[in-house]
Amino acid sequence: MGDKYLMDSHKLHWHLDRVRDYFLGKKIAPIHIDVGLSKGCNIRCEYCFGVLQGNLYRKGSEIYFPREPLLRYIKDASKLGVKSLAFIGEAEPLLNPHVYEAIVFARKNSLDVSLGTNGILFDTSKKGISALENLTWIRFNISAGTEEGYRRIHRSNEFNTVVEKIKFCTDIKRKYKLPVTIGLQMVLTPNNVNELISLAKLGKRLKVDYLVVKQCSDTVDSRIGFFDKLDEYDNFFDILRMAEKESTKNYSVIIKWKKIANKGKRSYKQCLGVPFLLYSSGDGKLYPCGMFFDYKSKEYCMGDLTKQSFKDIIKSKRYWDVVEKVKKMDTSKCYSNCRTHAINEFLWELVHPPKHMNFI
Repeated sequence: MGDKYLMDSHKLHWHLDRVRDYFLGKKIAPIHIDVGLSKGCNIRCEYCFGVLQGNLYRKGSEIYFPREPLLRYIKDASKLGVKSLAFIGEAEPLLNPHVYEAIVFARKNSLDVSLGTNGILFDTSKKGISALENLTWIRFNISAGTEEGYRRIHRSNEFNTVVEKIKFCTDIKRKYKLPVTIGLQMVLTPNNVNELISLAKLGKRLKVDYLVVKQCSDTVDSRIGFFDKLDEYDNFFDILRMAEKESTKNYSVIIKWKKIANKGKRSYKQCLGVPFLLYSSGDGKLYPCGMFFDYKSKEYCMGDLTKQSFKDIIKSKRYWDVVEKVKKMDTSKCYSNCRTHAINEFLWELVHPPKHMNFI
C-alpha cells in the first residue's frame, strides 16, 4: 500500500481557499497547530531535540499547559477556523494530567485531534478508551523493534510496556470498531537502522495501521550528531525497500523517501508556511516553529496562551510581525526537514511560477 496519508508531502491542496486568502492579504487563522502539553519527558531518545532543550521530567517540578488556558485555547482555535490539533509538542503529552479531557473537548468543538506519544503512560481504562473514541489518529514514537534496541535508542527499559499499550489500542479499536488510525513512527539513524525490519514485523503483528519511517531532523551544525551523517542514508535504501515489503492490505510501511534522500537540502529560500502551521510549547507559549522553544525564544514568541486568548494573539501586531520576521530568516541555517518543509516547497513554487505557466 502507498502513502495514503501523504506523510511525505502536504495537504494544502485541499485548503486553497485559506492559501488564496493569505496571499490576498487577509489575516488568516492557521489550519493546523502542533500543541505541546508538557515540558518534560519520561525517556531520553538519542535523536530528540527535546532532550537538547532540557525537557527532562523531574517529579515535583513538572511544567505543563494549565487546564483552563488549554481549554480556552482549544475553544478559540475552533471558533477561528483552525481545523486540527496534534498533541505532540517537544515532550511527552501524557505527562499533562488534563490530556484526556483536552482530547474529548477538542473533538466536541469540531476539531480533528491527534496524539503523538511514547505510549508508556497511556491509560488502559475509561480515559484511554474515551481518547481512542475521539482521536483521529494516535501515533506511538518507537524507533526499535527489540527490547535491547529500545533500551539503547530510547534509554528506557519500558519496551514491553509500550508493546502492551499499543496492543491495547489496536484491541479496543477492533472491539468497538473505532475509526481511529493507529500508527508507529521510527526516526531512522545510522544507530538504529538494524532495528527497522524487526520493527516493521512488530507493527504488523500488533495490527497497527502503519509504520512510518522518517529521517532525523538536525541543525546544520549537527547539534544532535546526525546532520553530518545524512550522506549515510543512501546506504539504507535496500533495507528500507525490504521493510516496505512487510506491507499488507491492512498495514502500510511508509518510507518518507523525499526527506530521507534529500540530505537536508531545500529548494526554497523563505519560510512561508508559518500562517498555516503553528506550534505551541508545553508551557503555553505560541511560536512559529519548534526551533524557537529554546533559541531566541523571547524574540520569536508570538504570545503567552496562559495570559492571553488565542484570538487576541493572532489578531495582534506582534503575531504578524513575527510572521514577517520569519520570512526574512536565512533558511539555510534552519534545522533540516522541519515540519513545515513540504508546505514551504509548495508555497515557494506558488510565488515563483515557472516560465510559460499557461502551457499546462
